[in-house]
Amino acid sequence: MKDIFKDINTIEGVHGVIVIAGDGQVVASAFSSGYGDEQSRLGRFDWSSFAGELSDIHEAEFVFDSKRLYVRKARPGYVLVLLEDLAPVSMVRLNCEILLPSLDRIKPGRKFGQIFKRRKA
Repeated sequence: MKDIFKDINTIEGVHGVIVIAGDGQVVASAFSSGYGDEQSRLGRFDWSSFAGELSDIHEAEFVFDSKRLYVRKARPGYVLVLLEDLAPVSMVRLNCEILLPSLDRIKPGRKFGQIFKRRKA
């Protein structure tokens, strides 16, 4: 699972990627090496209200004091990329475009590993 997020997480200044469904359920996430403890914090947030507010947005960038949040609409919901303030957002956009076809196969509520199941011949 984390392999599909590897390209985004290796960009300098990227701290992690979260995929949330339209109802706010966390479908998948991966964080860069220094931010692995953030995984345990995901369940503490109510992502449903955040996802509800994003319903008409295709792409957005939220800028805070020292961090940024890049949001991209995808078929299963939204891709959230956590960035430092000087991270190259153009590289993040490009890698999200490459990632989107893989995310289209995800159905909200299903486990992420079903993408990688082997087909029987």
